[in-house]
Parts: sequence; structure tokens; C-alpha cells
Amino acid sequence: MNIIGKFAFVTDMKKSIIILLAFFVGLQSCETEFEVNAPWKDITSVYGLLNQNEAVHLIKINKAFLGETAADELAEIRDSSEYKPDEITAQVEKILNGSVKATYALNRVTLTNKPSGTFYSPEHVMYQFIDSNLQEGFDYKLTITKTATQEKVTAETELISDFDFWEPNWWNGPKKVSFFCQGGYQSFNKAEWKSAVNGRRYQLTIRFNYIEKDVISGNETFKFVDWVFPAVQSPDLDGGDRMGSEIDGEDFYKFIGNKLTPVSSSNNVVRCIGELDFTVDVAAEDFNTYMQVNEPTTGVVQERAEFSNVFDEKGNQQVGFFSARFAINETGAQLSKSCNGGNAVTELKTGPHTGNLGFINKEDDSTCPL
Repeated sequence: MNIIGKFAFVTDMKKSIIILLAFFVGLQSCETEFEVNAPWKDITSVYGLLNQNEAVHLIKINKAFLGETAADELAEIRDSSEYKPDEITAQVEKILNGSVKATYALNRVTLTNKPSGTFYSPEHVMYQFIDSNLQEGFDYKLTITKTATQEKVTAETELISDFDFWEPNWWNGPKKVSFFCQGGYQSFNKAEWKSAVNGRRYQLTIRFNYIEKDVISGNETFKFVDWVFPAVQSPDLDGGDRMGSEIDGEDFYKFIGNKLTPVSSSNNVVRCIGELDFTVDVAAEDFNTYMQVNEPTTGVVQERAEFSNVFDEKGNQQVGFFSARFAINETGAQLSKSCNGGNAVTELKTGPHTGNLGFINKEDDSTCPL
């Protein structure tokens, strides 16, 4: 046998061996069932935020689901992700220096305000306790007990301390906002604030209120638009840092001009200028971390770290978070009318960004509030 013949023979032998191996592997695979789903584990999902400004505190407690059915179909079945009434109990403890000062049993309530989407709606279960006297400086510990096994799932948080705007005395006065004065746009810095103890992420919202009025029927509709600023983070959790920045007046008029469609008395609609409300929302550290890891990724690597401060007794991470939020707000600020040569009100009525939006004030119509 020549070299070519030997090579062909060896090659044929190799092919035969490979075919036989594939045949035997195939036989074995026919005898063994392959499990696509891993064994089911009871993983608890928690979403709860405490705020001492509120009396009713709601916490979302669910379980992870697994099954042979497609996930989007299972999501529409309530029993796949909700614990039954007798499957768990839950409580929140108020703790100071390791000593429990109060215990709140969580009651199961059914709400009907869940928007439609991937999961079942509009009914859904929440767990609540009522107390208008949550206090700063205490730890609050959530404990979920699974009735059948007595296994516990826990999470802890501190509250965010009260805080204020950087110049609180200004908000006690007439509160006139001068975005425009003497023919030029002005910067506004009275919405800067002091950071709060235990607060990490802050977001300013300016609400502009107005009344849309039908000049024929006289019907009035109260409306608003929210100018939401990018979130910013404090350098630490100690509180007292000056945060926020000056607001460019022209940006206000550009924002209103982009949010509203033009109207005029020719189509029987005018808009009465209303007041401005200022709100600063703040998230605690764990809530901030959860939002960070779930923000959309913009890089090539799409993998994201998982975060939860909810754990079972063995230290296994569960899903979600139990944290705190807080907010301060000042209402009733008015656009200034005090400058000669054009002011914040006249700019809204006639300026290049908003002059076609049909804004009027009390000088144009006595029924307007300002």
C-alpha cells in the first residue's frame, strides 16, 4: 500500500470512529433527559422606600418565578410572582443602638393602580404599615418570614435627614423669580440646597403652573409642566454641602417653548400665567446604587453588575432594595414683574421662545391669578 493509500485508509478509519462515537453519544442522549430549567428556588423580590414625611408606607414583596411556560406568559399570572396570604409574614423594626424600640406588622393590601404592561394589572398586592412618626437617627429593619420553613429575608435602611434650600430666608419672602430683567436673561440661584445626612442622589424639579382658558365658554383647565433637571450626587453622606447650580433664565423660556404648542385668542384659547413650585427629591445610598446599576449602558460591554441589599439567612442575595427617600418643596413663587425694559412676565408673553403660546396675566384678564 502506497503512502496515499495508507493516508486514505487512516482517514476512512478516523471517519468511521467519529461516526461511531456520534452514534453512541446519540444513543446515550436519547436515554438521558436534559433539564433546561434549573431547580426552582424561592427568591424574594423587595422594593420599598421609607419617607418620614409620609404616614402610609408601602413595600412591594414578590417572589421570582420559573416554569416551562414562556416568561412573558407567566408574568401575566398573579400566582407566579405573588406570595399567597398564608405563605409569608412581614414586619419592620425601629432600632437604636441594637435595641428594638418599635415593631410594625405589615398588612397585605390589594391596590388597583398598577399600569398595564408585561405583568398582570391593574390589581396587585402591596404590604403596608402606618406611622406618621418615623424618626431620623434610627435603623429600620425589614424582616420577611416564610411560614412553611420559618426562613427569614431581611434588609435595613436609615432615613434621610431633613434639609433645606441654601438660602431658606428667601423662600419666606415674596418669592419673585427674575429669569429676565432690563432686556436680558438672568441667572437664578435660589434653588440651590444643602445636602442631607444619608442623602446621595438629588434631583431638582421646577413645576410651572398655568390655566388654559376657553374665551368663549369661560371654562378653565389647570395645567402644569415639570422641568426636571439631571440628577447630581453629593460628595459624601455627612450633609451640609452646597448643591445645585445657577439656572440660566433663557433655558426656562426655551423649555416652556418646547413643551407647549402655540395658541391664541383666534382659536379661542389663552393661557393665564401661574406660579412656580420647586422640589428637590433625594435618594439614599442603596437606592442610588440600585438606580446606577440599572441605568442604560452606552458602552460595548452590556453586562451589568447586580445589586440588592436584601439577603436571606445564609447571606444569599435576593432581588430589589429596601431604602429611603425624601423631598423638600417650596410652592407659590412668581415670575417677577418689577424690572423696567422687560421682565420675566413680559418675556413669557412676548419673547422669541414663548411669544406665540398665548400667555396673559391679570393685567390682560382680571380673572387670571397673577
